[in-house]
Amino acid sequence: MKKYRSFAFRAAAFAAALLYLTACGNEVEYPDGADSLPTYSATGTVMTVYDTSEHTTPEMTTASAQTTVSETTTVPDTETETQTETETVPSESETTISTSQSLSLEDVPEVGISEYYEKTQTTPPLPTTTSAPPQTTVLISDTSTVSESVSEDIVTAPSVSGELSVTSSAEAEAFTADVSGLNVKLTDGRKSEYTGREIISHPYSYYTLDEKHKKLYDKLVSAMLECDDKILFDSGEDISFEDLFDTYQLIYNDENRLFYISPTIEYVSDKSTGYIRSMKVNYTYSKENVQAMQAEIDKETDKILSMITPEMNDYDIVKLFHDYIIINCTYDSEAKNPNNIYGTLVEKEALCQGYSQSFTYLCSLAGIDSFIVLGVANEPHMWNVVKMDGDYYHVDLTWDDPDRAKSPDSVRYDYFGLTDDRIRELRQFDDYDYEIPEAKGTKYQYYYYNNLVAGSLSEARALIESEVLKAAETKASTIQILCADDDVFKEVTDVFFGNSQDNVIGILGSIKDKAKNRFNTESIYHNSNSSTRTVKIFLEYLD
Repeated sequence: MKKYRSFAFRAAAFAAALLYLTACGNEVEYPDGADSLPTYSATGTVMTVYDTSEHTTPEMTTASAQTTVSETTTVPDTETETQTETETVPSESETTISTSQSLSLEDVPEVGISEYYEKTQTTPPLPTTTSAPPQTTVLISDTSTVSESVSEDIVTAPSVSGELSVTSSAEAEAFTADVSGLNVKLTDGRKSEYTGREIISHPYSYYTLDEKHKKLYDKLVSAMLECDDKILFDSGEDISFEDLFDTYQLIYNDENRLFYISPTIEYVSDKSTGYIRSMKVNYTYSKENVQAMQAEIDKETDKILSMITPEMNDYDIVKLFHDYIIINCTYDSEAKNPNNIYGTLVEKEALCQGYSQSFTYLCSLAGIDSFIVLGVANEPHMWNVVKMDGDYYHVDLTWDDPDRAKSPDSVRYDYFGLTDDRIRELRQFDDYDYEIPEAKGTKYQYYYYNNLVAGSLSEARALIESEVLKAAETKASTIQILCADDDVFKEVTDVFFGNSQDNVIGILGSIKDKAKNRFNTESIYHNSNSSTRTVKIFLEYLD
């Protein structure tokens, strides 16, 4: 795997991460006609509604985000920046002169990603290639009190392209620990009262670190869990800027329990050694508010976890979490806490980061390994990889959330249990500077696991008939099947959703007398998605 180590890339990478964390919310907007239930005269014909959300690039809104740092070294000339450097009087706990600077990432663009690539003359990555963060302007400005003149320089950084070379330096190699076989132990011995399994105590990325960076990670997380606003480092710890930057970025991306930490940090480094002396952590809520919010989260997670029964396997538990979040949380770009577990689980309004963070949080409490994936789905996006019965699978809750107003009890499963190969056909997802497990599992892909895959027109008709009768028993609103390939999908949609006597109206009319509850057979609403090769039929009950 590639290991990126330059400061310029670090700054760009963190800005890109903030794009994911703050801007990925708008990547799913259902356009007119997408997955909707149109009304029209009952003329014996069928209206075809194509889900175009896969191909629509919605507006992206980006919240301002900062990372404030203090360091002594001069930033290399290969970065884009306005640099201000001053000498300050050290605090009582500091005996040497230090230099205070601030690194602001406020220039994260407020435009669609395609427009941004065009403006920066950076070519968007192809679906099968590793995507690199876009070029980011880094602004350095002074935040300390100064008593001397200040010099100001502006330098220009080259574009960050997708053709980044593999770093083979000793520092890069030392940073990543050996995770041979990827069978790392993710637990600390605590067990879930609901599943009896060991709780996942740290995100997967933690176990890719060497011992030095694990200790730093633990120190930061321990302080943040207590809402300590200042962390001191001993001289023997030898924490560099890159050590702190890399570790904080992992924590910010992956530690979903720290829902209250800010993307803004401050630190002071020793001028003579360059090592970090202290760090200030900023929080979005007070300690008292965090404790009250955590109590609300615990209450909600206990309710969800209590739905687990002894006979449930990994698939059943993962599906429970997937369905619960989708059904109970509203996808809302105006949410107060759109990107964390509190907004998703308690306030029940969130965006893709909140969905994916909460899914991983629940999986961890149940003892199921899951981690977050960064990538692009029209816009910067986040989803999950989860381990079920020894194999890894992709699961994207955001894109499985349908138009709730049209089908309130419906959940999509188009993105439940996909392999790396399949997700690459639908997504671009980022490479990491550490090795991550490959998602090769096939058993628990939703449609295959539930025998809902049609390999021919006749199989599709048989599935529709059986699923409609099954849905009618409980008045479920939606049935959905997967076509095995593009040819089957085209034949199914051409015949069943055309004007022939063999269309879906004829199919439902032929079985209506067998149904437990009566449904409309004069006009049928349906949705077809050519990208995922799925077909959905929405039933309207008459009593």
